[in-house]
Amino acid sequence: MPQSDMRGSATPRKRSVATMDAQSIRSVETHAPPPTSPEDNKKLTTKYLTLIMSCMYAVLLVTLGLVIYVSDSFIEWSISEIYSIILCSVGLVYISYLLVDITRYKSIAVKNHKIKAMHEGKVIDYFRKQEEQLGSITPGDRTPESTYRIPGMPPPVLIPIKHEYCFSQGRHSGSFYLKMGAAGFALGHLVHSLLLLAVQIGQLLDDNLDNDECVNILQVVLDVMLPAYCFLQLYFIFKYSNVIILRAQGLAHIAFMHLIGSSLCFWISAIVRETLLGLTLYANSRYGSGDYSSYSANVTIPEHEKSLDQRFIDVSNLYNPNCNSTAAISSIYENFSPYLYPFNVEFNILIVAIYYIIWNNIGNCDNEDSNNSEINSSIDDNYHLCKIPTANEDNDFTSNIVIYADCHASNRGLFLGLIVMVVVTGMLILGFVFSSVGDDFMELGYLLTNCTKLGLHILLLFGVVIAFNQMRQLDINEHPISLLDDVLLFICLPAFFMETIFSLVATISITNVVKSVDFSVMVIQVLIQTPLIMDGLRRCSNTKKLRRKKPGREILMFLLITNVAMWIFNTFSYKSPDSLDERYEFYGKVIWTILGHVSLPLIMFYRFHSSVCFADIWDSAYKPGSEH
Repeated sequence: MPQSDMRGSATPRKRSVATMDAQSIRSVETHAPPPTSPEDNKKLTTKYLTLIMSCMYAVLLVTLGLVIYVSDSFIEWSISEIYSIILCSVGLVYISYLLVDITRYKSIAVKNHKIKAMHEGKVIDYFRKQEEQLGSITPGDRTPESTYRIPGMPPPVLIPIKHEYCFSQGRHSGSFYLKMGAAGFALGHLVHSLLLLAVQIGQLLDDNLDNDECVNILQVVLDVMLPAYCFLQLYFIFKYSNVIILRAQGLAHIAFMHLIGSSLCFWISAIVRETLLGLTLYANSRYGSGDYSSYSANVTIPEHEKSLDQRFIDVSNLYNPNCNSTAAISSIYENFSPYLYPFNVEFNILIVAIYYIIWNNIGNCDNEDSNNSEINSSIDDNYHLCKIPTANEDNDFTSNIVIYADCHASNRGLFLGLIVMVVVTGMLILGFVFSSVGDDFMELGYLLTNCTKLGLHILLLFGVVIAFNQMRQLDINEHPISLLDDVLLFICLPAFFMETIFSLVATISITNVVKSVDFSVMVIQVLIQTPLIMDGLRRCSNTKKLRRKKPGREILMFLLITNVAMWIFNTFSYKSPDSLDERYEFYGKVIWTILGHVSLPLIMFYRFHSSVCFADIWDSAYKPGSEH
């Protein structure tokens, strides 16, 4: 075959100088890339314009959400509920569409592979009969492609299928640990949503309340939709978090930016709503009878706190004597909501990260035919080029559920971390015991909580310093992961700075030495741990000596478990009364309620995401860079 007639060769066909235009000749002489063809120019322009517009759309959604949710308490219309219902409805429709369409695609792929397997079985039977009749088969081409040319046996007729979806594999496709974290956050988010729904329904069924004045029907509808939306999102990321979308890429870019913007809006909404509900309970206990709520009804409010609260916001506007719900419902919400609402924020942050990975991978399938994905082709033509888990349902199951881990050089770190976890669990139990015994032991429980947090921060501080020193021996990875992990870490840093600065001002003024030292150690530890994680994500082991020695792997396992212990302690530690927290005494109930609701979920998410990053480093930093 003449070289000029060959298609798909490794190098592009060269033109003679006589047939090249001046611009192309100049590109060759200057070693510049050739000019973009009109077709590629149009295609890339449309792609980049869609990317830019989708990002602008997400920014618009978040900006609108911030304005609507913050101003909702000052207007009478239910704009925030309508906005949230619209966001949730669009997300429900698109995720449902994706689940149905990917299932349809996989079903066709499975049918094609069954057809191919049946044909290969016939081919095997044919050669077996030939061997039985002739004794042996003369040497020749026995490749699978040659078996389709058996005389009298037509090739398999496969169902035409467009190359619409791929499934990424490896480090960049989302870890099982991350999915389990998402499941845990979703569980807490669902319980909190059902608790809010129970409060709404309880008020709706309460004959002593004016439903028109006290119950917002749109809020009830939203409280029903959000748990369903959360469950659907969890199902999607567990099953298809590694999907690469090749069909309707423009729509996919905009739709996933809608999902990202919606999750950020729900994050803002959760903080604003929880803050307003907390202040409403405070206003009811302050201006009402207080017999329906367990909130410090017998605590005398200092005069300076009253003046601070009234100067910042007049909480008396939140008190409505006609909407005092039953004591049981208010007590359940007040006692459990502080432990559950951070799950809402953490789930929305984590789901944004997963959606961003999917959005970033749209159209990025490593397939020679992916640029022409709209052309009908059989699954047999594309399977060797692009990983499609439906080629083998067992493989599909294994790749998503089973996890393998080499725990070499991690035993001491594992057991030290488990000891820390046991101690933290014991301190949590003691904290709740002291809080339930009586007021005499409440201060002791508060001191025990502060000392436990200080001890954990000191252990983490020594751990990150040792890990930094040992991991400098590793090689630099030439193929580092995306900047997403870095962004998620940096998003949480302002919460630490705000918590530390405001808390130090209060604790130093009131002379609480333990908490002052604790906040100082905490911010120093975070300032060292963040660059450690960012550096560790870019490390690898290219020599056998490093892969055998595994420097720093013990301490990485310890840091992983201790960060999880820190997250558990922040999540489930006893929430001390306002009378014991110096920050409520110094800033007042209103100001610190707002600041605390903003910073605490981000601080908790930082600990969980740090454990995810340490798990990634523990697994990947001790492999050659070529395997990343």
